[in-house]
Amino acid sequence: MMFRETPEMFSYSALSEYLIIALPYAEIGEEVRVFKKDFFKQYGAYSGQNSCAHIRLMSFFQSEERQEKILQEVQGALDQIKPFEVFLNGFGFNGAHRDVYLEVLNKQSIIDVYDTLRVRLFNALVSLAFLNSRYEPVMGVAQSLSPLQFLNAIRDYEQIAYTNNFRISRLHVLKRKTPFNTWENLTALPFAKSEGELLGLF
Repeated sequence: MMFRETPEMFSYSALSEYLIIALPYAEIGEEVRVFKKDFFKQYGAYSGQNSCAHIRLMSFFQSEERQEKILQEVQGALDQIKPFEVFLNGFGFNGAHRDVYLEVLNKQSIIDVYDTLRVRLFNALVSLAFLNSRYEPVMGVAQSLSPLQFLNAIRDYEQIAYTNNFRISRLHVLKRKTPFNTWENLTALPFAKSEGELLGLF
């Protein structure tokens, strides 16, 4: 029997992009918003100036028919992970992409979450092309700056002290449909409850 491809099989309109992020407390979100506003005043427009404060874990494309399956797999991964604190300390700079971000001190805690999600989603047939094995968690402030913007940002922010921390107890899943313009907050998926939460301490 001959197998014929049909245009519908490869219709990009059937695809959505999914983004998994961790959100900080509102207080930190407001501080990052102020940093972004100051960046705009000092250096002009830049990529990411309107995004909220977050730590990006991963993004990938899937057909909407698989959405429920994907959410089940993400929740299954998070059921293995207890909430933990994230510690931010100072500004960092990525010269390859000319990004500015807040450094995460305990990177390995978030990398472990990423690795658990990566294995679970790969087993659910999400392509490894979307799930890079090399991942470094940061809280982005500005992305893809021009060379001059980047040099000025290093000069102005390299010595600025910033410390804060927040507790991650859930991840947020965002979604956008073709032509991939606006993100929609799809759901928030919780981590496993810690002993403190079970006792009502958090």
